[in-house]
Amino acid sequence: MRVVLKYGGSSVATIDKIKAIAKYIIKLKETKYSEIVVVASAMGKTTNKLISLAKDISENPDQRELDSLLSTGEQQTVSLISMAINSMGSSAISLTGSQANILTTGVHTKSKINSIDAEKIKCYLKKGKIVVVAGFQGINEDGDITTLGRGGSDTSAVALAATLQCECRIYTDVDGIYSVDPRIHPGAKFIEKLSYEEMMEMSNLGAGVMETRAVEIGKKYNVPIFVGKSLNESGGTYIMNTINDLEEKLVTGISVTKEIIITRILNIGYSSEKIAEIFSLVDAGGLNINMITQNMTKDCHVDLSFSCNSDEKYLLEQVISKVKANIPEAEVDYNDNLGMISIVGVGMINNSGIAGRFFSSLSRANINFYQVTTSEISVSSSIDRDLVETAVKAVAKEFNL
Repeated sequence: MRVVLKYGGSSVATIDKIKAIAKYIIKLKETKYSEIVVVASAMGKTTNKLISLAKDISENPDQRELDSLLSTGEQQTVSLISMAINSMGSSAISLTGSQANILTTGVHTKSKINSIDAEKIKCYLKKGKIVVVAGFQGINEDGDITTLGRGGSDTSAVALAATLQCECRIYTDVDGIYSVDPRIHPGAKFIEKLSYEEMMEMSNLGAGVMETRAVEIGKKYNVPIFVGKSLNESGGTYIMNTINDLEEKLVTGISVTKEIIITRILNIGYSSEKIAEIFSLVDAGGLNINMITQNMTKDCHVDLSFSCNSDEKYLLEQVISKVKANIPEAEVDYNDNLGMISIVGVGMINNSGIAGRFFSSLSRANINFYQVTTSEISVSSSIDRDLVETAVKAVAKEFNL
């Protein structure tokens, strides 16, 4: 039986943790799985340290060179894991993203996996080796090293599991997935089973346990995904297709993004071409948008607002610079003291009144809400950043989460 195991940065933060994981992987190889592929993130806060080094050189480092630098974090981890496994008498080999033939497309630091040629990996598996692959990275058509953006190791792992047609087990420092981040709301309820749709929505709206693209791949290729704590023999959450008992729950969870920026582009003479041009620049810049608001003024001008995560401010600045160059009359301002709270649940599809309860709970807690966006299974609103935790408690109480 074949499996892909993924270990996050906190799980491999020290040499002792790496040795413990290596021992556990060998045990799985001997008792449960005949073929094991391991995907690993950089150790602890290594990626942050590498970004800091780059910032010490340049406030806006070249993105190609940044990718080359950031990829070294995962390469360090997989080499050490492989060394540990080999030193314990088993057989392992480490591969970088390019050596694993993970082919990518898109912009540097936020590339996407285009395809994976897994023949080399399969060859090593047939020889009895445990294959340890660097997550978060690949190689583009120009032969350049690329990285996949936030949570990219999850994407690497699920994409490999899809290619190898096996289960993907994501190991981290938490027991599994909760209705809301327990660090914000200690009373959060544990979730044993979750639909792909709900997990995608929760991830997209701020839940940090899984990366959205990873769950999308899981849904598309029907990859069983397990999320649990490193070295634990029990517990964990299974992400799967929607099942009947999920439909009985109106709201499954709360997602939070603590730091967002709302950008307003004002005084745009209305034309569909100009609006399309702005969002084409957003797309080309790789900027992920959370919420969009468009208001038409009496003089046929448009005020356009959209929000993004604060950690993408450098991309936002690049996009706005291009907008100003292309539309000189546009006026731009920001509000960067905001957060976002969202509720998610497949049970919302056939039940009205959920949005009303959501906003009423915020109102009772004296919390103002600004931009609002909805989908079939979610409702989101931006709020003042310093009220995020208060909002979570109010909404969790309303929906018994």
